[in-house]
Amino acid sequence: MFRALGKSKIAFVLAILFGLSLFFFRGGSKYSNIFNSDNVVASVSGTPISTSKFNRTMQVQISQFGQMLNKKLSGDEIRAYQIHSLVLGSLINNAVFENEFKINNYFIDEKVLAQETKKRVPQIYNDKNKIDDLALNSFLQQQGLKIDDLVNIIDFETRSNIFEDLFFKVNITNKINNKIINHDKHIRKIEFIKFNLNEFNLENIKLDQLNESNNEILDYYNQNINDYMSNETRDISYIIIDPENYNNQFTPSDSDIKNYYDNNKKLFSIPEKRDFIQFNFKTKDEADTFYKDIKYFDSNKIIDFASKNNILYNEFKDLGSNEVLEQLSEVIFDLSKDEISKVIKSPLAYHIIILTNIISEKIKSFIESSEDIKKTLLEVELNNFISDLKNKVSEQVINGSNIKEIANSNNLDLNYIKKANNINQNNLEDDLKDQIIAKSFISNKDYVSDLIDYNNKSFLYNVDKIYPSTELDYNEISEKVIQDWHFEKKKDFITKDFENKNNNENYLKNLSSEYSFELNLIEIDKNNNLIPNNLVNNIFLKKINDHIIIFENEDVYIAKIKDIIMTNDTNNEESINLISDLKNAFGNEIIKNKKISTNDSLIDALLKQY
Repeated sequence: MFRALGKSKIAFVLAILFGLSLFFFRGGSKYSNIFNSDNVVASVSGTPISTSKFNRTMQVQISQFGQMLNKKLSGDEIRAYQIHSLVLGSLINNAVFENEFKINNYFIDEKVLAQETKKRVPQIYNDKNKIDDLALNSFLQQQGLKIDDLVNIIDFETRSNIFEDLFFKVNITNKINNKIINHDKHIRKIEFIKFNLNEFNLENIKLDQLNESNNEILDYYNQNINDYMSNETRDISYIIIDPENYNNQFTPSDSDIKNYYDNNKKLFSIPEKRDFIQFNFKTKDEADTFYKDIKYFDSNKIIDFASKNNILYNEFKDLGSNEVLEQLSEVIFDLSKDEISKVIKSPLAYHIIILTNIISEKIKSFIESSEDIKKTLLEVELNNFISDLKNKVSEQVINGSNIKEIANSNNLDLNYIKKANNINQNNLEDDLKDQIIAKSFISNKDYVSDLIDYNNKSFLYNVDKIYPSTELDYNEISEKVIQDWHFEKKKDFITKDFENKNNNENYLKNLSSEYSFELNLIEIDKNNNLIPNNLVNNIFLKKINDHIIIFENEDVYIAKIKDIIMTNDTNNEESINLISDLKNAFGNEIIKNKKISTNDSLIDALLKQY
């Protein structure tokens, strides 16, 4: 968003926010480059979502999932839980509103923004209420943010909170509140069959009798020729600017580190942390029952009671407020030692907390702090040098220098990749190379790219030669074509059979009998995870006796809604907050006019770090 406002406005905002000279990074040439965005993971009608913002949100979500599961998540688990998809979806939702705010000229006065920033990040100010540039740099490093990301986040959240209060904050009666909750909790009884397409045979087609000379298969090959092309390859030359190569040049001395510690001791405070026991429950009823049973017990007796009744719990040590789910953190850091919380609802479960210990805030010693100071001082000096180097390289690109001239004049290595392939790049040893290859495939030949930031490094590239893709020889891939054709025939047959017969109330039973498919009968709610989400969503949009079919990869699901079971709890203690639902409904309308693009190759590369 701030690109649209212009750098001059960003500079003015920051001057108010931080109360400092615009040249606090030792010179205007360095300052200008602070606002250069890194690669974006997605764009919503021109409103970008930066890599640093994506990475920061990923870290927060991974930490919260890990806390709930009481373990450190592996890369495979992160992908299995689709955490990156949740993060990207959330950031895109915010970007939709951010873009709409921009279109309608809804902005916050810079002074209001300055006040909000001082409320949210007071630790970056010194005793004179002026910014401490090293404290700011340390904060940004810890949070994994760039300075324009910080301003952007606070600016958007401030506008968003005001917008939500004005347009979406409504009060509803208890009667309507109960009806909404009961409807949201309702259950649907369904019967369904599931089978794999590879196990489904078409009686009129004998696969072993098919060959490459079959006219229908030849037609299928020609009609889908774009699926049967060789991969285009390219020769690429590139330069990488890696700050780590200059670490020794800018490492601070021991005396520099000691002086900084003595002059800035308040920056090395360790926030208050807490130990607690967390009980998790699937339903509110289970949590309420447990709370009534133990609310007068001490912690030891509660644990004994939980163990005897096979109630699982987790113990957490030394967690700060930002290391705990927000819904839990607010309660945990308001409890006294040995106090028991009431039932807390989070997106994943219901919880009861017992606070077992409070570790007070303290100042870290010089020995404990020296490595952090060394890293901070090094980063400031290194950032200044790298910023100058990148500005010089960018200027040479604008002036038309070729990539070899840029490498030679800046004493940078020029590297080469021959016949690079952009299909399924998975270079686990060097994912930066994957990113260079991906970028080169959206670039023209003999055109030196702009300098691109990626994972604390920067690169630029040139496409030296292009080897175009060509049609694969049919005779060499005929087996794959036959398999693909046969697969599509199965899907067509199943879809047509469903369309012709699904009005028959015994359709599923007949199908199960005819093909010996198992007929399953289950009850599900909206949070069911035993069947695909796509099927669950469709089921809750249909009425009794409707049939639904979905293809999920190679699996086929066909279901029928047998019954809708409504709950009749008229004493719901939960209070419905419609802000999220109303905002989502509004967002679903405005998103229809937005152009959303995602940088899938960059997201894939970012996921490889886990």
